[in-house]
Amino acid sequence: MNSKVDKYEKVFKLAKSRGFFWEAFEIYGGVGGFLDFGPLGVLLKRRISDMWIKWFVKNEGFVEVETPIVNPEVVFKASGHIDSFKEPAFKCLKCDRRFRADHLVEEALGLSSIEVENMDLKTLQKLVSDKGLKCPECGGELGEPYYFTTMFKTFIGPYMENVGYGRPEAAQGMFLAFKRALELKRRKLPFAIAQVGKVLRNE
Repeated sequence: MNSKVDKYEKVFKLAKSRGFFWEAFEIYGGVGGFLDFGPLGVLLKRRISDMWIKWFVKNEGFVEVETPIVNPEVVFKASGHIDSFKEPAFKCLKCDRRFRADHLVEEALGLSSIEVENMDLKTLQKLVSDKGLKCPECGGELGEPYYFTTMFKTFIGPYMENVGYGRPEAAQGMFLAFKRALELKRRKLPFAIAQVGKVLRNE
């Protein structure tokens, strides 16, 4: 185990034992990236949020807004997220496990995330083939790389054609609310708005 991973494990273990946070859905095996905040974690999170709001909203004169977590598809088409918010992945042809290409290549070859991010699917396929990389779980052959979206897709209402996505960033809602907030507060430029809230990323 390398020092970076070892340090992460120690911090996670300490945070869990002190009640800051722990893996969510523990009795069902947990899901990577999902955490529950414990009593101290909730207090710490609130303290950080309050300090952030005090610094930017109160001291700097920003206006605070709160926008929906789920946005209609048209918002992310306009922002370019539909085309750009995606990551390459590989699927094992033997056990059907799927792996993010950057994680797979970084761990196997020690490349930096920046080096992997600049590779297209063809380059990734050649790299995996040339280096003989296999499935890290079962040693099976890896299929051709493909892109998966890192946004959570859903449907708004009962109609399948009314597509929505969980926002991967809080910015889009603020951009859309900017003009109305400016007019309602009767401010002049320069003018800034702020938002504290959750985002959803399928990583």
